[in-house]
Amino acid sequence: MGEAELRAEIEALRREIAGLLRAAPRSQQSESAEAEDAAEAGAGAFTDQLHALAREIAAFAEETEKGVVNHPLTSVLGALVLGILIGRVLHR
Repeated sequence: MGEAELRAEIEALRREIAGLLRAAPRSQQSESAEAEDAAEAGAGAFTDQLHALAREIAAFAEETEKGVVNHPLTSVLGALVLGILIGRVLHR
């Protein structure tokens, strides 16, 4: 290869690199926009799951409260037995 051919090859490579550099920010922007959209969708689904969990916990607490009101002696005895069992397990 002669010197002129090398210079032409180098110049072609410079143009190609410059074109790639101009195109890279656009593709990175679209990728980051897609990633943000996916994150928002995931966050929305997670938020929906948290709301569903909160509703389930509230329903469980309400049912438990009704059970304690309807059967106070049984609830106190059950809590006492459970406390004794937990105390024995944790004491070891």
